[in-house]
Amino acid sequence: MGGDGILGNRDSKQSKGSIPRRRKWVKRRETWLVILGVILHAVYMLSIFDIYFKTPIVHGMDLVSPRFSAPAKRLVLLVADGLRADKFFEPDSEGNFRAPFLRSVIKNQGRWGVSHARPPTESRPGHVAIIAGFYEDPSAVTKGWKANPVEFDSVFNRSRHTFSFGSPDIVPIFCGALPHSTWNTYPHEFEDFATDASFLDEWSFDQFKSLLNRSNEDPQLKKLLQHDNLVIFLHLLGCDSNGHAHRPFSSIYLNNVKVVDHIAERVYNLLESYYKDNRTSYIFTADHGMSDKGSHGDGHPSNTDTPLVAWGAGIKHPKPISGRDHSDHVLRFVDEHLHDTPTPEEWGLNGIERVDVNQADIAPLMSTLLGLPCPVNSVGNLPLGYVDMKEEEEVEAVLANTKQILNQFLRKSQIKRSSSLYFKPFKPLAHYSSMLSQIEDLLSARDYKAAMQLSENLRNLSLKGLHYFQTYDWLMLMTIITLGYIGWMVFLVVHVLQAYTSLLGDIYTKEEAVRQKYNTGKVYLWGCLFMGITSFLLFLEHSPPLYHAYFAMTIFLWTQIFNEHQFIKALWRHLSGRKFNYVIKLLTTGVVSVFILEFLVHSFTERKLYTWCFLVVGAIASIYLYNLIPWRSGIPVFVCLTCWFLSLFTLMPAEIPDNNKLVIASGVIITLIGFTAKWLDLHADGNKYWLGICTHDMKQSRFPMLFHLQALMVGLSSVMVFLSTSHRTEKQELHAIHQLMNWFLAGFSMVLPLFSDNGLLSRLNSIFLGFAPTFLLLSIGYEAVFFGALALVLMAWILFENLLPYLSKGKTSSASRKNLNEHIFLENDVRYLQLSDVRIPLTFMVLFNVAFFGTGNFASIASFEISSVYRFITVFSPFLMAALLIFKLFIPFMLVMCAFSAITKLLQVQRLGCYFLVILFSDVMTIHFFFLVRNTGSWMEIGNSISHFGIVSAQVVFVLLLFALTNIYTKDIQIRSANPASRKVM
Repeated sequence: MGGDGILGNRDSKQSKGSIPRRRKWVKRRETWLVILGVILHAVYMLSIFDIYFKTPIVHGMDLVSPRFSAPAKRLVLLVADGLRADKFFEPDSEGNFRAPFLRSVIKNQGRWGVSHARPPTESRPGHVAIIAGFYEDPSAVTKGWKANPVEFDSVFNRSRHTFSFGSPDIVPIFCGALPHSTWNTYPHEFEDFATDASFLDEWSFDQFKSLLNRSNEDPQLKKLLQHDNLVIFLHLLGCDSNGHAHRPFSSIYLNNVKVVDHIAERVYNLLESYYKDNRTSYIFTADHGMSDKGSHGDGHPSNTDTPLVAWGAGIKHPKPISGRDHSDHVLRFVDEHLHDTPTPEEWGLNGIERVDVNQADIAPLMSTLLGLPCPVNSVGNLPLGYVDMKEEEEVEAVLANTKQILNQFLRKSQIKRSSSLYFKPFKPLAHYSSMLSQIEDLLSARDYKAAMQLSENLRNLSLKGLHYFQTYDWLMLMTIITLGYIGWMVFLVVHVLQAYTSLLGDIYTKEEAVRQKYNTGKVYLWGCLFMGITSFLLFLEHSPPLYHAYFAMTIFLWTQIFNEHQFIKALWRHLSGRKFNYVIKLLTTGVVSVFILEFLVHSFTERKLYTWCFLVVGAIASIYLYNLIPWRSGIPVFVCLTCWFLSLFTLMPAEIPDNNKLVIASGVIITLIGFTAKWLDLHADGNKYWLGICTHDMKQSRFPMLFHLQALMVGLSSVMVFLSTSHRTEKQELHAIHQLMNWFLAGFSMVLPLFSDNGLLSRLNSIFLGFAPTFLLLSIGYEAVFFGALALVLMAWILFENLLPYLSKGKTSSASRKNLNEHIFLENDVRYLQLSDVRIPLTFMVLFNVAFFGTGNFASIASFEISSVYRFITVFSPFLMAALLIFKLFIPFMLVMCAFSAITKLLQVQRLGCYFLVILFSDVMTIHFFFLVRNTGSWMEIGNSISHFGIVSAQVVFVLLLFALTNIYTKDIQIRSANPASRKVM
């Protein structure tokens, strides 16, 4: 009889004695397959560091000594961490400007503009761009922007001495290993988000002021302060901390803008009265901005646009607006914002020339002002709009900047040439030496305009050359990794067909098995030979160890596939012999699966697709059920309403607005859902549509009061949301007793589901109530309601799957049912996978992705709302805060995974077989995202495309980890049914 098995008949001819041997083989194979999958995805995920996150830093270049006199003896760098450009320049509600001193500087003494930061707009990469002149190696994100992945040069390194005061997260990066520096930082405990953090800025100023006062009694310090090439760096963290805690529209943040302006004024007055020589340059800027919800990290203008004000020695004076065609302009800035963007009217600066820069341009500016060599890894262009020098010196300064970038290009070219068997040079710079000679000739002839133009052209070519070598191996790596993913997917399909369907016994004879064993040695020999040749060639090219791993993984997978060539041939013969309508059914399933996966791919960038998805699915599912079961059961209406309810959340803003009343109300909603589920669990006796998931025929509960305890804890968590938030808002601190109570509720509630009844509905209800207190305490708005809505949809999914045996019961004859009962089961009442079972992993993936994106954009750095953890901790602790945020994101996944595990038990399918199908579908998306990864456009677009690839690629580990965690809660779930035989007929 034709069956519905995945490419196989259900009436397998295997003997009962062969089943235990088969299961041992499957268990051994799936163990190493899981290990292989984890290793493969981990190795291939690392490829993005070789392709897109490759460090731009090279060593071994010579310094380019400037051939002009330094305009300044010392330079002051003031960085207001987290200061937005618009909040700095715009007036307050009363029409007064928040930075009166720096506005007077803009109008009377110096130059101004907007400094454009490149994402990730975080503190460390922002400061590296300002002080070292290059955009941070993104691999540093794995180290929290703290430890130096590689040593790099900076303006501080080139100075005679650097004085630095500020945050313990920033100052030690640049001064910790610098012998010619004097620095100090405040303790980490000072960074408390529950207070007004402007005192941190005052601390930095007081440290500097006391240094100058101490010099009057310390002759050595006095002498040191009189040297040239000094750098003074004050890191002002107040705006960043206050922006996170209170938002950039708050009075505390806006008042902090006045504080940093006042500090800039006092630093200026202090130094001018101390030195009295007019040889000090001042630069005021910020490392990044702040979004409206108090976060940063992405490429939104509120995060990338920062103020820049420069004045003092070597800085041009204000200039009325004239032509907009500046020689240092390119088409776009690093954040993709256009040049010559109109200045907002409310800033009141339309009559004064504005000179915008890339953030990395500030480093060569500081080096030029002090007459120092540019940092050797800097990629910044000297902004001539700020520098007040003679025309000849301007050309010399730009030429020094050009030579420094050219040296990086030449060093990268030399390194690649020395290690490549076939080297492809960057042709536009093949004659760079003649271009340098031509510039020197023009300088000798005093043709400064032509020399300037040629120097800038050479600089732009050098930057393109750096990009060329940064992406030199891109095509080769993309090809080998794509082949590796395809090989993994093919091998996964072969394993699922062999291990979890009846196909192996149907088409694979003993003779073929013997022939397969005979040919195995030849296949492995050729595979090893090819791998050896490839490794030898990579060794000759001095390729990184990971290159060897990429090739080895891909060759190994395809060797395994060729090793199964007899099975693949037999499979092809089997399909060729099937009826045409079955092939059509198979192709239709494949097309629908690909359509759903492509839908999920596009949902990563457009959350609203889920709204349409659940509106349509809710309507179709309810109509389908309405025609097959009595309407009085209420199940069709329940399925429709829950899907429509969940569809609302992906219409809501990704930036979750604060709404504590909604969080508290969510506690009531969650409790009502729990009581309803408990009532149905106890009073559904006799209703066959609830039969498999209820506990009405099970023994007396071990802990009768457990449910009421869990409901009480949900209520207490709602109360604690109100108390701890109100107290922190009023007193500007988190009360210790509230903090302890919140930790207790979160921890204790998650243990209770382990002691609940092991009926399906009873256990899932207990898990839902067990994770609710933790989720409520970590919620700030509508995501608390999403938790209940997701649980209702999961319940609708379980009900739908529970009904399928009864819907298909009448379609299957008793004779075929008897035949199926004998042959379609593997062991322990776990049956073979059928073609129709593809719906289970596909539905799981849709709900799993809704858990990702239902309440925001998981793929964006800025979506991590730090205020979510303020009921547990307010003192800055990045690892603990990140752990709490990640655990909050885990909780919806835990619900989805528990429902998935329960359904596999309900339908008696192999959970690990479904897991492999999930990974197979995830890798279809992974390959798509791998081709969607961008190396052009804004860094935000590039970063988002890489994060999408990383998310789906990590699902092999992520889903496996969730399997292990949820198995603690779901392993002893028992399914009750009055007629087990009917349940086996799918």
